[in-house]
Order: sequence, then structure tokens, then C-alpha cells
Amino acid sequence: MTNKEASFLLGAYRANGMDSGDPEFAEALAQAGRDPALKGWFEDQQRFDAGIAAAMQGTPAPLGLKARIIAGGRVSQPERWWTARRVWAVAAMVALFAGAGLFYRIESRPEGWDEEAMGALSQLVSGEIKFDAQSGSVTELQQWLRRAGSPTTGELPTRLKGLASLGCKTISWHGHAISLICFHGSDGEMVHLAMVDKGALSNPPPEGTPEYAERDGWRTASWSQGDMAMMLITRGPESQLRAILAIVSLL
Repeated sequence: MTNKEASFLLGAYRANGMDSGDPEFAEALAQAGRDPALKGWFEDQQRFDAGIAAAMQGTPAPLGLKARIIAGGRVSQPERWWTARRVWAVAAMVALFAGAGLFYRIESRPEGWDEEAMGALSQLVSGEIKFDAQSGSVTELQQWLRRAGSPTTGELPTRLKGLASLGCKTISWHGHAISLICFHGSDGEMVHLAMVDKGALSNPPPEGTPEYAERDGWRTASWSQGDMAMMLITRGPESQLRAILAIVSLL
């Protein structure tokens, strides 16, 4: 079984653990156990699926779902490694997500590095973990990150460089380093910058133009810059991020 086949099958593995003893998943699970990249993808997939399941509690099934699944099963011509059960599971999942208007979220879902960064920031803010280095000069923090071999960019957005820094932290995500630098925001809310090598991501954010998002009380702006993926994070309003990134070039 290839990684592609294993990941396709594991996409139907239920996040509640009900499939743990199913022999049909045994080979794919074994493949994930041998391959760190596949294992990391599977863990991210399970977290995402659990979130989708929680969000859809109480949501009625789309009208005609059963008929669409049956029709899809009849026209399918799976390869030998497929079983009828696998076809039904995947068809049901796709039809349900499409009917509920959630399919686009699968296509654009984050790879997990942003969740890792926000989790570490929550611990930094609460005092559960400490900075690796502290300085009011972001230049000194960037130099510390370079000496530590952690990802950092040579050019920050102009308005971000104008903020007083607090400290930096390096965390590990699936064998890749993520660098965090924290700043005092101009309106009292802290602003944080997360950086990771773009090559570690299969779907990095767009070059130069930030994408804005909100999750779990955090507002983010993500973009790519050279060989680096960047993300600004704050608990403040999105307008704070837009003010920092407005007018100035990110490149």
C-alpha cells in the first residue's frame, strides 16, 4: 500500500476511535506508524474530523443524501484494494460535507502549524512556559533565532519593527522548528509573529498578500515571504493586524 492509498483510506477513519479494531484499516495504520509524514497528516486529520463532528452535532442530514450515496456507489469502479465498505464510507463523507456546505473547509484546512503556534502562545501568555530569550529589541531576538538555527526572516513589516518586542520562543512541529516573537501592540493588545520554513508546508499561504482568519479568539494574518511562511497573531481586533500590514510591502 502506498502513502497515497493509505491517506485516502485513513480519511474515512472515524475520529471517535470506533475503527481502531477494524482489520480493514490495519495496513493503513501500520503504514502511518512507519512514515512520520503520514503519521503527522493522520493526526491533523483526526483533530480536524473531531472538530467537524462536534460542529455538526444536531445538524440534519441533507435532503436526498441516501439516494446520492447509492447512486455514487453504483457508478464507482474501485481498484482492487478498495472494499465496498470503503467506497460507502468515503461517498457518505463527501456527500455529507458537500450537502452541509463544509467541503471547502477540507480543501483549505490548515496543516496544524498555526494551531501549534497559537497553543504555545496561550502558554506563553499564561506563564506556563517561558521565552527562550527576552529583549526589547526585535533585532536582538532575530539574531538569537539565527544563532539557534531557528527560522527567521531578514525583513519584517515596517510597522511591526516599530513595536517594542518582549521575547522569542522556538517550538517543534512534526520535526520542523516554528519561531515566535512577541510584541507590545500599539493599542495594548499583544501581537505575535510566527515563522516556519515554507518547504515544511504542502499548502503554504500566498506570497506577499496576507490571508485573514479567526479561530478560538485569535485573529491571524498569514502570508509567505521568500522561503518563509509568516503569521501575525493577536487577541485584539483584525483591524490591528491590517493596520500593521497596511500600505507597506511585505516583500
